[in-house]
Amino acid sequence: MVWLQSFNSLVFFDIQEGDDVDPRNLVIMLALANMGYVWADVAADGFMVWVAHREPIEKRGKMQTLVYSMEILGQIAINVILLFGFSGPKMNCPGYESDPSVPCTTNIYVTKRVDPEMYQSNPYGWCYEMCNEATFDWDMSIPEFALSICFVIAASIPLYLRLKEDKVKAGPKMEFLRNFWTQIKRRACWQIILYGMISHITFGVMNAAKMPANFVWLGLRTSQHQVMVIFEKIIFFIGLSLVRKYALNVSWRKSVLIGSCLVLVFNSMYFLIIFDVWRNSWFYIFTDVSALFMYTLNFLASHACMVEVAQPGYEAITYSMITTATNAVSPLSAVISYQLLAFFPSLNEQESIATDTPQVRKEFACLHSLVIILNLSSLLALPLLPRQKKETRELVAKGETSTFWGMYVICSAFIFLCYSTFVTFVTVKYHDVYGCMKILGGGGCSADESSTMALGLVSVILLYCYGTNFYLSFWPILKGERKFSWQMFI
Repeated sequence: MVWLQSFNSLVFFDIQEGDDVDPRNLVIMLALANMGYVWADVAADGFMVWVAHREPIEKRGKMQTLVYSMEILGQIAINVILLFGFSGPKMNCPGYESDPSVPCTTNIYVTKRVDPEMYQSNPYGWCYEMCNEATFDWDMSIPEFALSICFVIAASIPLYLRLKEDKVKAGPKMEFLRNFWTQIKRRACWQIILYGMISHITFGVMNAAKMPANFVWLGLRTSQHQVMVIFEKIIFFIGLSLVRKYALNVSWRKSVLIGSCLVLVFNSMYFLIIFDVWRNSWFYIFTDVSALFMYTLNFLASHACMVEVAQPGYEAITYSMITTATNAVSPLSAVISYQLLAFFPSLNEQESIATDTPQVRKEFACLHSLVIILNLSSLLALPLLPRQKKETRELVAKGETSTFWGMYVICSAFIFLCYSTFVTFVTVKYHDVYGCMKILGGGGCSADESSTMALGLVSVILLYCYGTNFYLSFWPILKGERKFSWQMFI
């Protein structure tokens, strides 16, 4: 039923919009379609956990990695469509017109993005020429892309009709929620949720100046970006397959530690681009794709423990609670990423980065170093992550509970989710007015916009991450209840 909702949303969008696509309506229709996907995904995750609980303990994780591998294959197929459908002139050439009877635009916000040489050589007909950023001379329209997704949904529906599930009488809702609350209060549950949120916030911080730098320093095209994404997915698929075959019982802490350090090693290679040692778009793609292979280890470690925490009968709601909490913090990482630019004024504009002065390079190197340090600090949360399935089950068996930390996790996840939803709504509904505000993760609507509120939010976020982790992981050491050991991190 929920896949039919996604199908109907996309079909309605095609009928309603045609070729004249309003960005707001596009986001609304995709949000409704995505809602159907999320409902279906929650049910699928619950079934995946149900199957995983019936695997032999030494082989547990095979089903989980298989499911994610199939998901990655689907993403690869979509990215191939994006590569060939959105690498044409309409998508990549500002002001492009395929109809010669339509005059070229005089909008200054469009013309300033046009290649100066092309504009000067043909000031009245530049919009009919294909720019260098376009790879192909054809384009796929947004409605055509939506229809291609509808085709995939329609083709998959008969497979769901073949599924047979025995009907089970639902128990009292209040009793179900009380039992779920009891599970949330268990240390094994709230500790893993907190680890997911804290590590995702700090490891998710990125260098917000990198994308404009890639454009002006490397001339990265849309087609090259899509090729990079496809290679990333392929590497992710290979990584999942290798883990499923060889590393199901490797310590999760070691996986995260090794994976994170290697990711940062590859990210450090960007210094060669910053200082013009080797500026090549394919070199950047190589380092980015290689880093994603190591990210696979981090991803699996933070998701594998969820299977052990979910209790029978509560597989779907527990798994969705943990994944929702970890996904809801993504906008917070974006806010931190963009607010770091406040300390590096030369990196706020693409035109400024294009000057490539020693000052620009110095600030870029400082920003990149700061991002690497913040990413590296995510490893401080490793003591919150159980080492493997056995340790997770032992943590569950202890039965240690805390109402305070249960409420702390619920409130944190709720606040983060509300902020994420608010940011999404405002930046879509009022993107012309508020979408650029710093407090919402934008780069600023004007040169004199204050960063006080945004920097205050960043301070609160970092205080939440480091304060929570310090209290749970290191405060007991200071009180003498535990002894410090490097084994806490491996």
